[in-house]
Amino acid sequence: MKTIRRATESQGSGRELGERLRANRFRLTPQRAAVYRAVSELGHASPRQIHEVVRQTHPMLSLNTVYATLDTLERVGQILRLTGPAGSLLYEATAPSHHHFHCFSCRRVMDIQEPTLDEIPLPASTRGRFTVTRRRVEFYGYCPRCRRRLGSAAPSPEAPAAPARRRTTKGGRTIRPRGRPTGSRPR
Repeated sequence: MKTIRRATESQGSGRELGERLRANRFRLTPQRAAVYRAVSELGHASPRQIHEVVRQTHPMLSLNTVYATLDTLERVGQILRLTGPAGSLLYEATAPSHHHFHCFSCRRVMDIQEPTLDEIPLPASTRGRFTVTRRRVEFYGYCPRCRRRLGSAAPSPEAPAAPARRRTTKGGRTIRPRGRPTGSRPR
């Protein structure tokens, strides 16, 4: 299970959560508070990880209820939905404001807390057409651990990731590196 980080006051109090829910015509229930607390403590967490934590205090809470609660909390702006490794679904609290780095190799999503990123203006050509309520900057590349592990095989810091090479045989079948031909099945 993912390690739990301590929730801070800046991640929102129960009063703030209750106000946000009421403003959107929802009630603050013990289950919603528990799901929000788990998301705040876990960081980038899957619905199943959140469910495991919440069931410690609410053993009768179903995974479906966790999904419904995550949807509600996302609608009222208290949490964000992220795409994690291999397209997995992750959630995190919206406060404190931060941005993300996605590692191509280990697929981890890491927080970047840099206040100047919160001040990026809209391009002049779009000013006056949009109202910005939140900014989210995402970086992609290789984390320090993976760069060390890959050594010289890691692309340079500014080079884009090379697409996976594929070969075609005489029969026209595509062969993936270190894999089996497309269309074949393991025996």
